[in-house]
Amino acid sequence: MNATLEKFNSFDILLICGVYGSGKNAFAEKYFKNGAWNRVSRNEIRKLLYEMTRFGETWESAKFSEEDDILVKHIERKILEHYLHNKRKVLVINTFATKKSRQRFVSLAAEYKKTIGAVFMNMPLEFCLAGYKKHNPTMPENVLRSMFQKIELPEKREGFTEILEVHPKE
Repeated sequence: MNATLEKFNSFDILLICGVYGSGKNAFAEKYFKNGAWNRVSRNEIRKLLYEMTRFGETWESAKFSEEDDILVKHIERKILEHYLHNKRKVLVINTFATKKSRQRFVSLAAEYKKTIGAVFMNMPLEFCLAGYKKHNPTMPENVLRSMFQKIELPEKREGFTEILEVHPKE
């Protein structure tokens, strides 16, 4: 593992952040698929919930329902609480593009007296658009462009123990 990332293995909670198409899952798999982490992905929860309640009908991101997202967030929190209570490390993958979107995880870490780090995949728009189109071909491009405009890079003063920005290889 990269020496810069080594310290992140000591955290209790690690957020992998970045807009759609920025490579969050590939990065997490490359550096944190080592048996020490319990991965939680809201997108995976959405998929499982949809397929379970629709008798196996295949889920696509275009089938996302805002009203079901309250349940998805509740399930996500319960999974996190379970792992933290049992002293297991949690890797959470989501866009987390704004301070507000990260705050409930920072608050949860404080509540459980746990350390929390953030890795932000800070990739250029064109890189993200290419990845986005590859994995979410049915979603409108303007969703990503809009999110890209709202990015607030994570800062330690939010409550993170450590933050790493990942940039494209030059």
